[in-house]
Amino acid sequence: MDVLSVLFKEIQQGFSEIVGIQHCGSFPRRRDDIRLPAILIDLVELEPGSDPGTGELALIAHFEARILVSDQLPESDLWALVQEAMLWLFNHSWSETNMGRARLKQASPDHFSPDYQGHRVWLIEWTQTVRVGENVWNGTAVIPSVISISGLDTENQELEV
Repeated sequence: MDVLSVLFKEIQQGFSEIVGIQHCGSFPRRRDDIRLPAILIDLVELEPGSDPGTGELALIAHFEARILVSDQLPESDLWALVQEAMLWLFNHSWSETNMGRARLKQASPDHFSPDYQGHRVWLIEWTQTVRVGENVWNGTAVIPSVISISGLDTENQELEV
């Protein structure tokens, strides 16, 4: 399974464990029914990250999660769900699987979702660095044990010009 699918499943599993969440997953199809409160997760962008020098492709994954609740739910309960989701993101990383810690960008009301009129939506945005591919330095390839550096006069301890 690819790194991004693993990360998405980990996020989905973590968010679904937040007390009160009835549905967690990717955006439903147009006519699917979901139970509220719900968290809808979307991978919105991938951009190149810093080359780690390991032969792996470094990517910065941009995610969004929308917390969708009924307009009957008290505002303070919605804020609690937003805080719990942000806290969960902040406290989790998966370094053993080449996924970094989430970098939270913002959380704000999402007033631009016409499909969800009659509901309240908060948008959480964050990025995560992931590395895709095999690490060439995993110990199975030939790693040099002697490195020659030229230009050093060992008797005078000076660099030769």
